[in-house]
Amino acid sequence: MRSVFILFLLSLSSKLVFAQHYDHNKICSTDTIQVDTYNHKVDVHFKYKAVECTQVSKFAIRIDLGYNLYSYNEKTKQWLGNHQGALFGLSFAYGNWGFGARFKPATINPMKELVFDDVYLEKNAKLNPIKIEYDLNYSFNFKYNVSFEPYIALTSNSFYVINEDELNQQYNISKVQGLAGGITINKYFRVVNFEYLSLFAKCGYSATNFNKVNAELGRGFADISFGIAYKGYSNRKFIQPID
Repeated sequence: MRSVFILFLLSLSSKLVFAQHYDHNKICSTDTIQVDTYNHKVDVHFKYKAVECTQVSKFAIRIDLGYNLYSYNEKTKQWLGNHQGALFGLSFAYGNWGFGARFKPATINPMKELVFDDVYLEKNAKLNPIKIEYDLNYSFNFKYNVSFEPYIALTSNSFYVINEDELNQQYNISKVQGLAGGITINKYFRVVNFEYLSLFAKCGYSATNFNKVNAELGRGFADISFGIAYKGYSNRKFIQPID
């Protein structure tokens, strides 16, 4: 967490920070149109020349699709292993601020047996360690459509055994939450005026205490993810009179 905070401060003080990777300025057509309006109050028709313009807003939506690698504390690793999983994300941005959620499913076989409510979870169990991460981030935008996004998050960890019928058992494994922090690096590619595709890499650390799930487990895990994202900004269209 300390290293993430240092990166955050360095980004704030950097002289390389430029405007957001989209253009705030209005974009107007080069074609002139004739507008004919009628004022009911004075019963007069007005005609004037204008151009059609579009201007992007500060609001955006982002969809992530990626692949996650996890590295657990040594005690937790003896049970879960350093496994992999998918990443699905949905977030909203306003200006440089963003808030969103990431769904991180996985399916593994436990590396050792543990007891939950006096029931052994065997090695042949198909276990889904599912993480849902709610994060708040801030985007620092650089040249060439590159951005750094430090974030803080709350991670919810759940465990589901999907072959209970096969094992002829029912398991009640506690959920646990923990604070997390990290940074996402994006390289954006413009698709159309206000829509982008991004290649991203994310690294983070969660201080989740898995000891609350089972006394034989430890605290914390790191994760690294890679993927692609779509980001689109809302925009408004309007008519601008010209002289």
